[in-house]
Amino acid sequence: MKIVVFDLDETLGYFTEYGIFWDILNNYLKIHLKYPLTNEDFNSTLDLYPEFIRPNIINILIYLKNKKLTNCCNKIMIYTNNNGPKEWAQNIIKYFENKINYALFDQIISAFKINGKTVEICRTTHNKTHQDLISCTKIPMDAEICFLDDNFYPEMAKDNIYYINIKPFFYDLKFDYIISKFQKSALGRQLELTNDVNFEKYMMNEFKKINYTLVIKDEKEYEIDKILGKQIMIHLQNFFNKTIKKHNRKSLFKTKKTYTNKKNKSQKIRK
Repeated sequence: MKIVVFDLDETLGYFTEYGIFWDILNNYLKIHLKYPLTNEDFNSTLDLYPEFIRPNIINILIYLKNKKLTNCCNKIMIYTNNNGPKEWAQNIIKYFENKINYALFDQIISAFKINGKTVEICRTTHNKTHQDLISCTKIPMDAEICFLDDNFYPEMAKDNIYYINIKPFFYDLKFDYIISKFQKSALGRQLELTNDVNFEKYMMNEFKKINYTLVIKDEKEYEIDKILGKQIMIHLQNFFNKTIKKHNRKSLFKTKKTYTNKKNKSQKIRK
């Protein structure tokens, strides 16, 4: 049995700033236009900002789709410590599934606790462990697992786990650019926000309240992300083509980290 397990934040993409934008947008539309955002709106809006998606991840997911269709991959999971509501992770997963036109993910294992309250009862710790993964998914203890995460968890370093410890992916955009691009989008035009100065002011004022620090990525750093995206594919191919051997942690951390002091991955604003 072969299983693939992904972390969510900074592994599939960088969703912190998008989460902030989405919450502010949602609040504005509820208050001023009485418009409830839909899953389709989430997908079409995220499509406006491809920079938030890890390079090559769509091709990787298409590859895994083919592996599932040919019964080479038994299950694909998300194992996350995201501290937003479960709906946030579900929206992101549905976005990727919509991109590849396939229900790829079998299960989302959510954070152990959020604000001191237990969320995922099958977990025993905030750390990711092989035992908790087994408890939550009911897969066999000896199942061969490919685990992709930007953090290293010692209890996931097992002989039957092909651990791809990847460099965390970050990408910030200037918030006025995000607003402007949305205003010009099909949804922005539908809601008559294209030239709405009050909308712009509201969005910028709410964003400033968060004290979010933008770190603009340079081209060289993004080129490294592209290379790592290709290396992830190579490691996945190795996982499916070979039997797992001992000492199988593959580190893709060997490049200098430009982004520091990033925290609260994909943390959403809660009103």
